[in-house]
Amino acid sequence: MNFSKQLLVYLIMFMCGASGFAQRTITGTVTAEDTGDPLLGANILVPDSSIGVVSDFDGNFSIEVPEGTQALEVSFVGYQSKMVPLTDSNSYNISLAADQTLDEIVIVGYGTQEQKDISSSIQTINTEEIGKNPAASFESALQGQTPGVNISTSSATPGAAINVNIRGVSSISASSQPLFIVDGVPLVSRNNSALNSNIQPTNPLADINPNDIKSITILKDAAAASIYGSRGANGVVLITTKRGKTGKTLVNVGYYTGFSEITNTPDLVGPNRFKEFFNTAAEFDGLGEDYFDWIDTSNGVSTNIYDEIFRTGITQNLDISARGGSEKTRFYLSGNYFKQEGIQIGQEFDRLSTRLNLDHSINDKVKIGTTIFVNRSNHDRTINENDEYGVIINAQGWDPTAPIRDENGEFTNPFSYNTWWPLENPVLIAEEYINDSQSTRFQASAFAEWDIIPDLTFRSAFSSEYSNFVEESFVPAGTNKSDDGEAIFATYEETTWQLENTLNYNKTFGDKHDLDLLAGWTLQETKAQFSDQAGVGFATNNTTSISAASTIINSTTGKNQFGLQSFFGRANYSFDNRYVFAFTLRADGSSRFGEDNQYGYFPSGSVAWRLNEEDFFDVESVSNLKLRGSYGLTGNQEISSNWVGTYSLNANYNGRPGIAPNRLENSDLGWEKTKQLNIGLDLGLFDQRINVTADYFKKQTEDLLLSAGVSGLTGFSSVFQNIGEIENSGFEFSLNADVIQGDGFNWTTGVNFSFLNNEIIKLQNDGEIIGRNHILKEGEAVSTLYLIKYEGVDPQTGDAMFEDVNNDGVIDFDDRQIVGSALPDYFGGWQNNFSYKGFSLTANIQFSGGNKIFNQSRHAYENFGFTRSGIPYGNISERVYDNYWREPGQQTDVPRPSTEAGQLQRFSTQFLEDGDFIRLKTLRLDYNLPSDIVDSIGLSGLNLYVQGQNLVTITDYLGFDPEVSTNTSNQTDLNILQGEDFGTLGQARTITIGLNASF
Repeated sequence: MNFSKQLLVYLIMFMCGASGFAQRTITGTVTAEDTGDPLLGANILVPDSSIGVVSDFDGNFSIEVPEGTQALEVSFVGYQSKMVPLTDSNSYNISLAADQTLDEIVIVGYGTQEQKDISSSIQTINTEEIGKNPAASFESALQGQTPGVNISTSSATPGAAINVNIRGVSSISASSQPLFIVDGVPLVSRNNSALNSNIQPTNPLADINPNDIKSITILKDAAAASIYGSRGANGVVLITTKRGKTGKTLVNVGYYTGFSEITNTPDLVGPNRFKEFFNTAAEFDGLGEDYFDWIDTSNGVSTNIYDEIFRTGITQNLDISARGGSEKTRFYLSGNYFKQEGIQIGQEFDRLSTRLNLDHSINDKVKIGTTIFVNRSNHDRTINENDEYGVIINAQGWDPTAPIRDENGEFTNPFSYNTWWPLENPVLIAEEYINDSQSTRFQASAFAEWDIIPDLTFRSAFSSEYSNFVEESFVPAGTNKSDDGEAIFATYEETTWQLENTLNYNKTFGDKHDLDLLAGWTLQETKAQFSDQAGVGFATNNTTSISAASTIINSTTGKNQFGLQSFFGRANYSFDNRYVFAFTLRADGSSRFGEDNQYGYFPSGSVAWRLNEEDFFDVESVSNLKLRGSYGLTGNQEISSNWVGTYSLNANYNGRPGIAPNRLENSDLGWEKTKQLNIGLDLGLFDQRINVTADYFKKQTEDLLLSAGVSGLTGFSSVFQNIGEIENSGFEFSLNADVIQGDGFNWTTGVNFSFLNNEIIKLQNDGEIIGRNHILKEGEAVSTLYLIKYEGVDPQTGDAMFEDVNNDGVIDFDDRQIVGSALPDYFGGWQNNFSYKGFSLTANIQFSGGNKIFNQSRHAYENFGFTRSGIPYGNISERVYDNYWREPGQQTDVPRPSTEAGQLQRFSTQFLEDGDFIRLKTLRLDYNLPSDIVDSIGLSGLNLYVQGQNLVTITDYLGFDPEVSTNTSNQTDLNILQGEDFGTLGQARTITIGLNASF
């Protein structure tokens, strides 16, 4: 070897040795920020060099970097790249946020689409926060997050139903709730409770464990929802649950506990003011200033009734899940236990559930999968809504001089004290009256997918669901409501199976033509059976069994069965990423309708134009500009089977069995149909850092399913017919922005608002008065309030003034008039997320307004001194005491106290209020522990958080909460009887502490 070659070898060895001494080893883990899952194949690079590695199955990596390297660049497809500054540490736990790109995959009906190819109105919800929400059901976590979707929590009763309206109320008798689909399986969301006339109905959606949910997509316009035809008129909510992933098994454990209290209570006066107020009433009426001195306030009793019926409610939730698998088989297994004690005594909800999702690839062309879900829920409720024996309404009228228990520890009777409104001791109602239910749900599904040829896939899925609902009610003997005791026992059992077959062809031609074709056929059948028994007369309160009743006053059983057969097709076509077209047609045949009109046909079409892809468009800051338009038809069949002609088998006469017509059939009865026009704009700025969406929609529902009058010659008074029309129109807007993207600090924000107008266009019985306080009237909204108009207080006399509409000199129900709508004109929300290193702060604000609430509860505690038989009506509020009329010339809205009825009109606008509010819905602080600490205790991730819900509510509403709604027992009530508050429990303020650990 000559000298020059030797010198070259030495130089190479020296350089290698020098570089070896000048390197450091960096290790770490790359995970998804939203789920904590490890990212397989993430790129870890040294900037401006060729040095790089990729992460393994567990997201782990190890890289040798030159001394002096300042940062690492980490990237993964579908996630935002991150520059990670290097410190003295050699170990890093790196999380990547999902990238808001136009290539994002969105779940749609029977498939998926890229965001850029969507031409209809579809909204995807961030589900990261749902599992941390201390509520029985996932819907409450979605409040204020989606334009066009109004979600209201009617009561703080644990597990109570939540009202969801997508773009307005579109029916009168049929359901206006959306169709919920979980992993392709329609979920029953209606209330099957027999105990629903005076208590909050149960919520079937509370059976779902929120932590199992991976994504939620809302299909809002007809083009998106018409693929579900007769079930899509009210929009569709698509829920997908988590499934397994290839790689090491990842175990997650989550636990939180929450502490809840009532957010607001109308202040009630104590004994001295109670007595003084009624003495003043008597003095005004000329009865003397000491007329009520017989009310004893010297015994030291001063009952704070809210302390008696309210408590700190405690919520506990434990989740355990495992996910993983091989290249062939992947699994997700979860278990959940949820227990919530209500803020009112006597109320509780608990749930135990498990889920198993399996996926297996038989070969490159065939894969199969299954889902098994089992749930058991127990629900304890109390009488409240629209019942004079409700806990709340009896508490608010309670005499403050009356104790709850006497010196022997027995419940006191309100009739033994100084008011006549309370009919029962509210604590007795809560603790001794029984309203319990148990729900069991089993759901199983299996699918097979076959890639017949490249781009052509056949999928077949079969699912079945069994649900069982058992409930009992018991009023103890010896109470004011029942001397002898009364009980109800009811069951509801339902089995549904569904078969779906789809064929999908997806092909790109010449890099410019994208074609996606879908054809499908489905069958669905539902069978239900139910029973309802009632008995009275119990020798003891130790048993609630119907068999112990001396008299069975009612015993009914029944069965119901219906089926649905559907054919559907969809064609999506995109040219050169600029022009997008979609067409859908579905035909539904339902056994529910008359034999002459069983099939309904529901077409839709949508188009989109991406202007930013045109050659003439040259605005660098605009990364997306898309115009959308759609029009389509959807249907509604969601009412009971009352349109099917039936016969009663117990038409007994003179001791002999008989058969008689029970329901009149209308063979021409068909589908409610909703036509919807949607015009939308999607705008993305600065590489999608700012995204704006705006939509105008117009929904016209025709051929309403209404019970209309018929000739008495038929032997019936009414039958379901297709009569009437409702229109919803409005504007939606949302803006989402990554305001700050820094190495340490980030801020994202999103705001949305919706304007909505609801109007009845056509009715058979225009001006029909429903209930005591509502009316159906052409030109007005559904849930329009109909009350006597209060005109204030005469400043000279202090007397209440009411408008005498018919000028007959008497103020009564004949003087009612339209006074406003219970439906909000606008609603929305504002979401913010701040993050700094391992910390993140989330703040969500919800708002709504333009609606009226008839606060009928106030008549029990703002009675202006009215008495009956010389006994005070009930307690009064501090507001009434502070503001009642005292002298001539005084300007106030509270009349002078009086022992007579003239100052009080229960069904008047004296108790009508604005329902506007702004609420800090969620405020949460998260902390992800550093990787070195987490590794030292054998975990792969540990998140700690503290969260507040309903912390602050800004409203002028005088009741518990502006979201309350008394009439929620059935679909018709939810449509046309909104906006009443009579003894309904207000929402809770909740502080939650929790953790999530993975290993």
